[in-house]
Amino acid sequence: MKLYLKIIIHSIYWLVYGSFSLNISMAQQGDEWPLLSNITPHYFINFVWAAAAFYLFYFYFIRFFERKQFTIYLFSSVFLSIAITIVFMPVHKIFFPGFNLLDYHVIVPPMAGTFIILQTGILVRGFENWFSNIQLKNELENQKLKNELELLKSQVNPHFLFNTLNNIDSLIVKEPAKASKALIALSEIMRYMLYETKGSQVGLSGEISHIRNIIALQALRFRQPGYVSFILNGSPENHKVAPLIFIPFIENAFKYAYYSDSLPVVTIRFDINEKEILFACSNFYNCQKNEVISNSGIGLSNLRKQLSLLYPDRHELKVEKKNTKFEAVLRLDISPL
Repeated sequence: MKLYLKIIIHSIYWLVYGSFSLNISMAQQGDEWPLLSNITPHYFINFVWAAAAFYLFYFYFIRFFERKQFTIYLFSSVFLSIAITIVFMPVHKIFFPGFNLLDYHVIVPPMAGTFIILQTGILVRGFENWFSNIQLKNELENQKLKNELELLKSQVNPHFLFNTLNNIDSLIVKEPAKASKALIALSEIMRYMLYETKGSQVGLSGEISHIRNIIALQALRFRQPGYVSFILNGSPENHKVAPLIFIPFIENAFKYAYYSDSLPVVTIRFDINEKEILFACSNFYNCQKNEVISNSGIGLSNLRKQLSLLYPDRHELKVEKKNTKFEAVLRLDISPL
């Protein structure tokens, strides 16, 4: 949600609260035209009191609600209602010495009012998050369609198909078993991209199988054994990720890979545990021919934007060019929210 909309929402809320609090303060004086000097201290103490309670839950305790830790959330609401009331009630006594802090009728209603204000902080933040999620979902859908189109072009464009089919054709007579495996890999790539990536998340095991198929077809172009190194540490089972999130890195690596007497030329690595995925993709490249790697595929700038939408505050991307080696390292937090 844009900042100016948040300012409007909060302004309306505090205007309503301020008007209500002023009416309560005037009613408590009992006179038809109560003295402003009697109302002002009481009014401003309550306003600061309410703001402290509201924004404490708005900024901090919302996390317990979002993580569905409702027991902790309820306990925190009750405890802080009591604690905040105990902190602010003695301030009233400075201006109103007649306050009896031990009187049940004096202390309990403010606690109940504080509890309600705490919940309104959550409600306002929840509304803002709901509105932001709608905008985020629309933006994600648009970005996903653009990325899928670019990736589909890169994987099934005529040049890619021509080279792949030509490579398979050359294997049919000499190595029919290898040609058959390559055709199956191409079929799996087409099926996965057209049918399996429609959701917001896919199984990590399926994504890695898709990557293996891409590597298998790309390997047909190369004569050197060990040109590509694929390393998998940990189990991808029972984990989900955004579809095709790793493919742009792999696409770039193969597009700019350059053999310079050092194997492997392309290295793809996954380190997986229960909390995170560490993905690294590196390749050697020709400094003279490939000065700007980042313009390949959907581009690193678009990829960074996609990651910020899909994994806000839950990812870390590092890109490094050193001598003739390009490396991208992506860390994704997959721990339960």
